[in-house]
Amino acid sequence: MMEFNSYRFGAGRYIQEEEVLEHAGQEILRYGTKVYLLTGIHAWEAVKDRLIPSLKDSRIVWTKNNYTGFSSYEAVERIGEDFKRAGCDVMVGIGGGKIMDLSKAAAFHLHVPVVLVPTSSATCAAFSPLSVMYTDEGKCVGSLDFDKEVDEVLVDEKVLSMQPPRLAAAGIMDAMAKYIEISNGKPEITLETDTINKFSAYSMAQFTYKILEDYGRQAYLDIEKKKLTPVVHNIIFTTIAVTGVISAMMRGHSQTALAHKLYESLRTLYFKECEEYLHGEIVATGLIMQLKYNHNEEQIPGLKEYMKLMEMPMNLKELGLVCDRDTIGKLREKLAQSRFVEDTEEAKKNLEEAMKEIRA
Repeated sequence: MMEFNSYRFGAGRYIQEEEVLEHAGQEILRYGTKVYLLTGIHAWEAVKDRLIPSLKDSRIVWTKNNYTGFSSYEAVERIGEDFKRAGCDVMVGIGGGKIMDLSKAAAFHLHVPVVLVPTSSATCAAFSPLSVMYTDEGKCVGSLDFDKEVDEVLVDEKVLSMQPPRLAAAGIMDAMAKYIEISNGKPEITLETDTINKFSAYSMAQFTYKILEDYGRQAYLDIEKKKLTPVVHNIIFTTIAVTGVISAMMRGHSQTALAHKLYESLRTLYFKECEEYLHGEIVATGLIMQLKYNHNEEQIPGLKEYMKLMEMPMNLKELGLVCDRDTIGKLREKLAQSRFVEDTEEAKKNLEEAMKEIRA
């Protein structure tokens, strides 16, 4: 119970600059000298020319694992054994959300420090003290919470300004989700009706939503042109660091609701059909449903227009599903069984109406 009530504010140390990789060796040296680099193939290509000299200058010895699978418990075991055989003392994750989650989970399993180098801003996974877990085949099996913060996050803006704009868009939508999901089931959160931590998270999420609404599209266009601008800097900080703090205020579990539950449900029931879609893209579709469930349906047209500008999917059909009665029924049952839907006829009817917004 003490652990459940603790606040873990994401990362013990966070650096976001243009030339972080040139100094990464000095930062990693704070935690160890024998480094296990867990990285994606494309991620490694994006960082190696600037990271390797930094590691050499700091006299760091490293073992590299180009990992291409999911963040699974089986992978944690395999990587743990490999880490021990190599005699490493610090985990360094380099890549997207799955690598971030797997690196955190493996470090937690091994009781060693973890330094994360995200190569996309598609989620705030680099900053959050939890990992979304999957089977080796890609089926979502929930999340794993940690009892301490990530030790350090190194965000190199040159790398992130070169990411595919689709990834940036997914991160923007995932960050915007906090404002809509925290108020799950009602139009707004107030200090008179809710806890101070929830009201604080909601207020910060509201401020974040406004920033992303006003400047997210411009950041998307700048990244599309491979330009590092002040707007790109601000949006990256917002989608990773600020969003991570919002999650921390809610202790990592109550900042999500039906939009994220839609992601988890699709990755569980129909993960093959939705395999090509990003976390933030599925969550974005879920936000349309969430607004209806919150009785904020007047905001749906504006959100759809915003999503359209970044070429986001906006319904289940666009996410690869055949929306027949059986598919919708299974999905509705999965959502209704979650803690985000009260066990009342009114709530279930509200869910059914909300799901109509994303059927086609």
